[in-house]
Amino acid sequence: MRPVLALALTAGLVVTSGTAQEPVTVKWTLKEGQQFYAKAVTDMDMSMGILGMNVDLKMKTTAVQKFKVSSVKDDSTTVEMTFLDMSMEAQGLPGGGGLPGLGDIGDKIKGAKIGAVLDKEMQVTKLIGYEKFIDKIAGDDDTARAQLGAQLSEAAVGQMVSQAFTSVPPMPVKAGDTWSRTTKVPAAGLGDATVKEKYTFDGVSNGVAKIGVVGDMTFKSGKGGVPGLPPGVKVSRFSMKAEQYKGTQLFDLKAGRLKEGTVDMVMKGSLAMSANGQDIEMTMRIKAKQSTTVTEKNPVVD
Repeated sequence: MRPVLALALTAGLVVTSGTAQEPVTVKWTLKEGQQFYAKAVTDMDMSMGILGMNVDLKMKTTAVQKFKVSSVKDDSTTVEMTFLDMSMEAQGLPGGGGLPGLGDIGDKIKGAKIGAVLDKEMQVTKLIGYEKFIDKIAGDDDTARAQLGAQLSEAAVGQMVSQAFTSVPPMPVKAGDTWSRTTKVPAAGLGDATVKEKYTFDGVSNGVAKIGVVGDMTFKSGKGGVPGLPPGVKVSRFSMKAEQYKGTQLFDLKAGRLKEGTVDMVMKGSLAMSANGQDIEMTMRIKAKQSTTVTEKNPVVD
Protein backbone atom coordinates (compact mmCIF):
# COMPACT_ATOMS: atom_id res chain seq x y z
CA MET A 1 0.00 0.00 0.00
CA ARG A 2 1.16 3.32 -0.71
CA PRO A 3 1.85 4.14 2.65
CA VAL A 4 3.25 5.78 4.57
CA LEU A 5 2.14 6.02 0.58
CA ALA A 6 2.28 8.95 1.17
CA LEU A 7 2.77 9.51 0.10
CA ALA A 8 3.35 13.87 -1.76
CA LEU A 9 5.53 16.91 -1.33
CA THR A 10 7.22 19.23 -3.76
CA ALA A 11 9.75 21.98 -3.96
CA GLY A 12 10.02 24.80 -6.45
CA LEU A 13 6.88 24.25 -8.51
CA VAL A 14 6.72 26.96 -11.13
CA VAL A 15 3.44 27.86 -12.79
CA THR A 16 3.46 30.30 -15.67
CA SER A 17 0.25 31.50 -17.28
CA GLY A 18 -1.05 34.39 -19.28
CA THR A 19 -4.84 34.36 -19.15
CA ALA A 20 -7.29 31.82 -17.78
CA GLN A 21 -7.78 30.51 -21.33
CA GLU A 22 -4.10 29.85 -21.94
CA PRO A 23 -2.33 26.61 -21.01
CA VAL A 24 -0.47 26.49 -17.71
CA THR A 25 3.05 25.08 -17.48
CA VAL A 26 3.75 23.13 -14.28
CA LYS A 27 7.44 22.37 -13.86
CA TRP A 28 9.77 21.32 -11.05
CA THR A 29 12.64 23.70 -10.29
CA LEU A 30 14.64 22.45 -7.33
CA LYS A 31 17.70 24.37 -6.16
CA GLU A 32 20.80 23.02 -4.48
CA GLY A 33 20.74 23.65 -0.74
CA GLN A 34 16.97 24.11 -0.64
CA GLN A 35 15.20 22.37 2.26
CA PHE A 36 11.62 21.93 3.40
CA TYR A 37 9.58 19.86 5.83
CA ALA A 38 6.66 17.49 5.41
CA LYS A 39 4.22 16.29 8.03
CA ALA A 40 2.31 13.22 6.91
CA VAL A 41 -0.62 11.71 8.83
CA THR A 42 -2.21 8.38 7.93
CA ASP A 43 -5.43 7.19 9.59
CA MET A 44 -6.48 3.61 8.88
CA ASP A 45 -9.57 1.64 9.93
CA MET A 46 -9.36 -2.09 9.29
CA SER A 47 -12.15 -4.64 9.71
CA MET A 48 -11.06 -8.29 9.71
CA GLY A 49 -13.04 -11.50 9.75
CA ILE A 50 -11.21 -14.57 11.08
CA LEU A 51 -12.42 -17.88 12.57
CA GLY A 52 -15.96 -16.59 12.76
CA MET A 53 -14.94 -13.45 14.66
CA ASN A 54 -14.85 -9.81 13.62
CA VAL A 55 -11.85 -7.71 14.65
CA ASP A 56 -11.73 -3.94 14.24
CA LEU A 57 -8.34 -2.26 14.25
CA LYS A 58 -7.52 1.43 14.10
CA MET A 59 -4.04 2.75 13.36
CA LYS A 60 -2.61 6.24 13.10
CA THR A 61 0.88 7.11 11.90
CA THR A 62 2.37 10.59 12.04
CA ALA A 63 5.75 11.31 10.47
CA VAL A 64 7.80 14.47 10.04
CA GLN A 65 10.60 14.49 7.47
CA LYS A 66 13.14 17.05 6.37
CA PHE A 67 14.17 17.12 2.71
CA LYS A 68 17.34 18.81 1.52
CA VAL A 69 18.33 19.14 -2.14
CA SER A 70 21.96 17.99 -2.48
CA SER A 71 22.46 18.50 -6.20
CA VAL A 72 20.54 19.32 -9.38
CA LYS A 73 21.60 18.13 -12.84
CA ASP A 74 19.93 18.11 -16.24
CA ASP A 75 18.77 14.49 -15.93
CA SER A 76 18.71 13.89 -12.17
CA THR A 77 18.24 15.43 -8.75
CA THR A 78 19.75 14.17 -5.50
CA VAL A 79 17.97 14.73 -2.19
CA GLU A 80 18.55 13.76 1.43
CA MET A 81 15.63 12.72 3.61
CA THR A 82 15.86 12.85 7.43
CA PHE A 83 13.23 11.51 9.81
CA LEU A 84 12.66 14.09 12.55
CA ASP A 85 9.75 12.39 14.28
CA MET A 86 7.43 9.39 13.95
CA SER A 87 4.63 8.07 16.12
CA MET A 88 2.37 5.06 15.71
CA GLU A 89 -0.85 4.40 17.59
CA ALA A 90 -3.00 1.29 17.37
CA GLN A 91 -6.31 0.27 18.94
CA GLY A 92 -7.78 -3.20 18.81
CA LEU A 93 -4.62 -5.32 18.54
CA PRO A 94 -5.03 -8.75 20.20
CA GLY A 95 -3.57 -8.65 23.69
CA GLY A 96 -2.90 -4.93 23.38
CA GLY A 97 0.50 -5.62 21.87
CA GLY A 98 2.59 -3.47 19.59
CA LEU A 99 2.71 -3.48 15.83
CA PRO A 100 4.29 -6.74 14.55
CA GLY A 101 7.85 -6.29 13.32
CA LEU A 102 7.98 -2.59 14.19
CA GLY A 103 8.42 -2.40 17.96
CA ASP A 104 9.80 0.98 19.06
CA ILE A 105 10.75 2.06 15.56
CA GLY A 106 9.21 5.48 16.24
CA ASP A 107 12.05 6.31 18.63
CA LYS A 108 14.82 4.58 16.71
CA ILE A 109 14.05 6.15 13.35
CA LYS A 110 14.51 9.72 14.60
CA GLY A 111 17.57 11.21 12.97
CA ALA A 112 17.87 8.44 10.37
CA LYS A 113 19.00 9.80 6.99
CA ILE A 114 19.03 8.45 3.49
CA GLY A 115 19.93 9.94 0.11
CA ALA A 116 18.12 9.33 -3.16
CA VAL A 117 18.66 10.10 -6.83
CA LEU A 118 15.50 11.15 -8.71
CA ASP A 119 15.05 11.05 -12.48
CA LYS A 120 13.30 13.67 -14.62
CA GLU A 121 9.91 12.30 -13.56
CA MET A 122 10.94 12.69 -9.89
CA GLN A 123 10.98 8.96 -9.19
CA VAL A 124 13.77 7.28 -7.23
CA THR A 125 16.36 5.47 -9.34
CA LYS A 126 18.99 4.93 -6.62
CA LEU A 127 19.29 5.06 -2.83
CA ILE A 128 22.42 6.32 -1.08
CA GLY A 129 23.29 5.07 2.40
CA TYR A 130 20.60 2.41 2.79
CA GLU A 131 22.71 0.14 5.02
CA LYS A 132 23.54 3.00 7.38
CA PHE A 133 19.86 3.94 7.43
CA ILE A 134 18.91 0.43 8.57
CA ASP A 135 21.85 0.30 11.02
CA LYS A 136 20.56 3.48 12.68
CA ILE A 137 17.17 1.88 13.27
CA ALA A 138 18.09 -1.75 14.04
CA GLY A 139 21.34 -1.17 15.92
CA ASP A 140 22.96 -4.48 16.94
CA ASP A 141 19.66 -6.40 16.98
CA ASP A 142 19.92 -9.00 14.19
CA THR A 143 16.27 -10.02 14.64
CA ALA A 144 15.09 -6.44 14.24
CA ARG A 145 17.28 -6.05 11.17
CA ALA A 146 15.74 -9.13 9.55
CA GLN A 147 12.23 -7.83 10.22
CA LEU A 148 13.08 -4.37 8.90
CA GLY A 149 14.39 -5.99 5.72
CA ALA A 150 10.77 -6.56 4.71
CA GLN A 151 9.04 -3.64 6.42
CA LEU A 152 11.64 -1.11 5.25
CA SER A 153 13.13 -2.76 2.17
CA GLU A 154 15.05 -0.65 -0.35
CA ALA A 155 11.94 -0.54 -2.51
CA ALA A 156 9.79 0.61 0.43
CA VAL A 157 12.24 3.32 1.49
CA GLY A 158 12.59 4.47 -2.11
CA GLN A 159 8.82 4.83 -2.25
CA MET A 160 8.89 6.99 0.89
CA VAL A 161 11.04 9.42 -1.05
CA SER A 162 9.49 9.25 -4.53
CA GLN A 163 5.92 9.60 -3.29
CA ALA A 164 7.00 12.91 -1.81
CA PHE A 165 7.49 14.33 -5.30
CA THR A 166 4.16 14.08 -7.02
CA SER A 167 3.66 13.82 -10.76
CA VAL A 168 3.34 16.96 -12.87
CA PRO A 169 1.93 17.23 -16.41
CA PRO A 170 4.46 16.60 -19.20
CA MET A 171 3.07 19.54 -21.19
CA PRO A 172 1.15 22.79 -20.61
CA VAL A 173 -2.40 22.11 -19.41
CA LYS A 174 -5.81 23.76 -19.25
CA ALA A 175 -8.55 23.03 -16.74
CA GLY A 176 -9.84 19.53 -17.43
CA ASP A 177 -6.62 18.20 -18.99
CA THR A 178 -5.32 14.89 -17.63
CA TRP A 179 -2.13 12.83 -17.40
CA SER A 180 -1.24 9.53 -15.70
CA ARG A 181 1.44 7.76 -13.72
CA THR A 182 2.02 4.10 -12.74
CA THR A 183 4.18 3.04 -9.80
CA LYS A 184 4.89 -0.15 -7.86
CA VAL A 185 4.65 -0.02 -4.08
CA PRO A 186 5.84 -2.71 -1.60
CA ALA A 187 3.00 -4.03 0.58
CA ALA A 188 4.75 -4.62 3.95
CA GLY A 189 6.12 -8.05 3.05
CA LEU A 190 2.85 -9.34 1.55
CA GLY A 191 3.87 -8.58 -2.01
CA ASP A 192 3.72 -5.57 -4.33
CA ALA A 193 0.99 -3.14 -5.27
CA THR A 194 0.67 -1.52 -8.68
CA VAL A 195 -0.82 1.95 -8.44
CA LYS A 196 -2.26 3.57 -11.55
CA GLU A 197 -3.09 7.24 -10.99
CA LYS A 198 -4.89 9.69 -13.25
CA TYR A 199 -4.40 13.40 -12.58
CA THR A 200 -6.77 16.20 -13.63
CA PHE A 201 -5.77 19.85 -13.65
CA ASP A 202 -8.71 21.74 -12.13
CA GLY A 203 -7.34 25.29 -12.48
CA VAL A 204 -6.06 28.07 -10.22
CA SER A 205 -7.91 29.95 -7.47
CA ASN A 206 -6.47 32.61 -5.15
CA GLY A 207 -2.93 31.70 -6.09
CA VAL A 208 -3.40 27.98 -5.44
CA ALA A 209 -3.36 25.37 -8.23
CA LYS A 210 -5.67 22.41 -7.69
CA ILE A 211 -5.06 18.92 -9.08
CA GLY A 212 -7.49 16.03 -8.63
CA VAL A 213 -6.30 12.43 -8.41
CA VAL A 214 -8.17 9.17 -8.99
CA GLY A 215 -6.56 5.79 -9.18
CA ASP A 216 -6.62 2.03 -9.07
CA MET A 217 -4.52 -0.26 -6.90
CA THR A 218 -3.97 -3.97 -7.46
CA PHE A 219 -1.74 -6.38 -5.53
CA LYS A 220 0.54 -9.28 -6.40
CA SER A 221 1.32 -11.82 -3.69
CA GLY A 222 4.85 -12.19 -2.38
CA LYS A 223 6.70 -15.24 -1.03
CA GLY A 224 4.66 -15.41 2.15
CA GLY A 225 7.26 -14.33 4.69
CA VAL A 226 5.85 -11.49 6.79
CA PRO A 227 7.67 -9.99 9.81
CA GLY A 228 6.04 -10.68 13.17
CA LEU A 229 4.47 -14.04 12.27
CA PRO A 230 5.38 -17.03 14.45
CA PRO A 231 7.96 -19.51 13.07
CA GLY A 232 6.42 -21.88 10.55
CA VAL A 233 3.51 -19.57 9.74
CA LYS A 234 3.34 -18.13 6.24
CA VAL A 235 0.88 -16.20 4.12
CA SER A 236 -0.14 -18.75 1.50
CA ARG A 237 -2.59 -16.58 -0.39
CA PHE A 238 -3.20 -12.84 -0.59
CA SER A 239 -5.67 -10.84 -2.66
CA MET A 240 -6.50 -7.14 -2.37
CA LYS A 241 -7.97 -4.45 -4.61
CA ALA A 242 -8.87 -0.80 -4.15
CA GLU A 243 -12.59 -0.02 -4.33
CA GLN A 244 -11.87 3.71 -4.03
CA TYR A 245 -8.78 5.81 -4.62
CA LYS A 246 -9.10 9.56 -4.89
CA GLY A 247 -7.35 12.67 -3.65
CA THR A 248 -6.50 16.32 -4.12
CA GLN A 249 -3.24 18.23 -4.36
CA LEU A 250 -3.06 21.96 -3.67
CA PHE A 251 -0.02 23.96 -4.76
CA ASP A 252 0.86 27.41 -3.44
CA LEU A 253 1.98 29.12 -6.64
CA LYS A 254 3.73 31.99 -4.87
CA ALA A 255 5.77 29.66 -2.63
CA GLY A 256 6.32 27.26 -5.54
CA ARG A 257 5.55 24.04 -3.68
CA LEU A 258 2.81 21.79 -2.40
CA LYS A 259 0.59 23.31 0.25
CA GLU A 260 -1.46 20.24 1.02
CA GLY A 261 -2.17 16.79 -0.39
CA THR A 262 -4.78 14.19 0.55
CA VAL A 263 -5.62 10.66 -0.59
CA ASP A 264 -8.64 8.57 0.48
CA MET A 265 -8.62 4.82 -0.15
CA VAL A 266 -10.97 1.92 0.47
CA MET A 267 -9.52 -1.56 -0.08
CA LYS A 268 -11.06 -5.01 0.19
CA GLY A 269 -9.44 -8.42 0.09
CA SER A 270 -8.51 -11.65 1.81
CA LEU A 271 -5.50 -13.71 2.81
CA ALA A 272 -4.79 -17.21 4.04
CA MET A 273 -2.11 -18.08 6.58
CA SER A 274 -0.64 -21.57 6.46
CA ALA A 275 0.65 -23.46 9.52
CA ASN A 276 1.16 -27.21 10.07
CA GLY A 277 -0.65 -28.02 6.84
CA GLN A 278 -3.72 -25.98 7.70
CA ASP A 279 -4.94 -22.70 6.23
CA ILE A 280 -6.61 -19.95 8.23
CA GLU A 281 -8.74 -17.63 6.11
CA MET A 282 -9.05 -13.91 6.82
CA THR A 283 -11.11 -11.23 5.08
CA MET A 284 -10.15 -7.55 5.24
CA ARG A 285 -11.68 -4.18 4.49
CA ILE A 286 -9.45 -1.16 4.94
CA LYS A 287 -10.29 2.54 4.88
CA ALA A 288 -7.27 4.82 4.84
CA LYS A 289 -6.81 8.57 4.65
CA GLN A 290 -3.42 10.15 4.08
CA SER A 291 -2.72 13.86 4.36
CA THR A 292 0.52 15.75 3.85
CA THR A 293 1.33 19.35 4.75
CA VAL A 294 4.52 21.00 3.47
CA THR A 295 6.18 24.03 5.04
CA GLU A 296 9.49 25.82 5.28
CA LYS A 297 9.21 25.64 9.07
CA ASN A 298 10.00 22.55 11.14
CA PRO A 299 6.61 21.35 12.48
CA VAL A 300 8.34 19.53 15.34
CA VAL A 301 9.64 22.73 16.94
CA ASP A 302 7.64 25.57 15.30
